[in-house]
Amino acid sequence: MVEIKTGDFVVPGDFLATTEEFVPGDGVYEETGKIYSFCAGVVLVDARTKHVSVFSRILGPPTLKRGDVVIGRVEDVREQSANVFIGVLRGREDRELFLNSGTIHISQTHTGYVKELNKQFKPGDIVRAKVLIARREPVQLTTAGEELGVIVAKCSRCRGLLERDGTKLRCPSCGNVEFRKLANDYRKGVL
Repeated sequence: MVEIKTGDFVVPGDFLATTEEFVPGDGVYEETGKIYSFCAGVVLVDARTKHVSVFSRILGPPTLKRGDVVIGRVEDVREQSANVFIGVLRGREDRELFLNSGTIHISQTHTGYVKELNKQFKPGDIVRAKVLIARREPVQLTTAGEELGVIVAKCSRCRGLLERDGTKLRCPSCGNVEFRKLANDYRKGVL
């Protein structure tokens, strides 16, 4: 396992440390005892306080508007909607966002009919979505469109990164096969 140190450049989803070693700081998230980068940026390891953080090159959050394309992490999937923590606004220069939550309604998942939302998204998936309504929180999002949808997903069994195999996803570690609403550039054009 590679040891992360202050000054290392990381991208969303990069493993940084375990919660036994460090406390999660800004720009990171914790999942099952492991700390991952939430944004692209530079690592700061504070050995004195045992915190690990990731700082983006972007200062100040922008305001979202209809038509903006965002990157976020699926937090929860319910029967009719998926809750998303929005982390990055796509554009000429990607901009990090703070404390923005979004919702993808089942009717805004795909251009066709979707019967079960939990077969389109899983908690922890990184998605690219378009803003429909930004006047209030949660921001209303859509993933209908070829360029929108899941861009990074982990196996529900072993948490390994899933690889695209046609229209499905396969885990190279355990062989598990899963389905998602995939963006056309799954794991290629992450940001």
